[in-house]
Amino acid sequence: MAKYTTDFKLSVIAHYQSNHSYKRTAKHFGLDHKTVELWVKLYQTHGIDGIQRRSTKAVYDTDFKLNAIKQLQNGKSLTQLSIELNLPTPSLLSNWLKSYQTFGIMGLEPKPKGRKAMSNKHNANQNKLTNKTTSKPSWQAKPDNEKSVDDLLAELAYLRAENDYLKKLDALIRQKEQLKNKS
Repeated sequence: MAKYTTDFKLSVIAHYQSNHSYKRTAKHFGLDHKTVELWVKLYQTHGIDGIQRRSTKAVYDTDFKLNAIKQLQNGKSLTQLSIELNLPTPSLLSNWLKSYQTFGIMGLEPKPKGRKAMSNKHNANQNKLTNKTTSKPSWQAKPDNEKSVDDLLAELAYLRAENDYLKKLDALIRQKEQLKNKS
């Protein structure tokens, strides 16, 4: 359903209250007569709060939904009950009823929002990986004057590998530029 401002809804209600029918009011504003009827009844029952746009999506607990379904099963109409409960639309009740008929009480349970949490096994493996990659080698964690011979040799091996890597990268970049220049 399109979202209408509270001022627009109030003007529709005022037009209806000035001795016009639901259908005539609906035709005048280009709306469905059921929408006009719903707005008028919400306004009559709950005042301005009944027709104002909701800034947040309401969350209804299982007991509230079950109570509403029992009232539907006792013969209340969707529209009548949605007005009494100040629900934004009667289709909400219809959805609850279908869920209840299909899944029972479990169909009325609030659904978790957002992504599912990752499994603990996966989290543990991720933590092991990140700890290995982010922890510093022993020779990097100590000041130079406290390093052992083994630490110094490990650092030397690391620096030589890094130097070789950078030389190879430089050679590949130069080779790529030469091929580009030949073309």
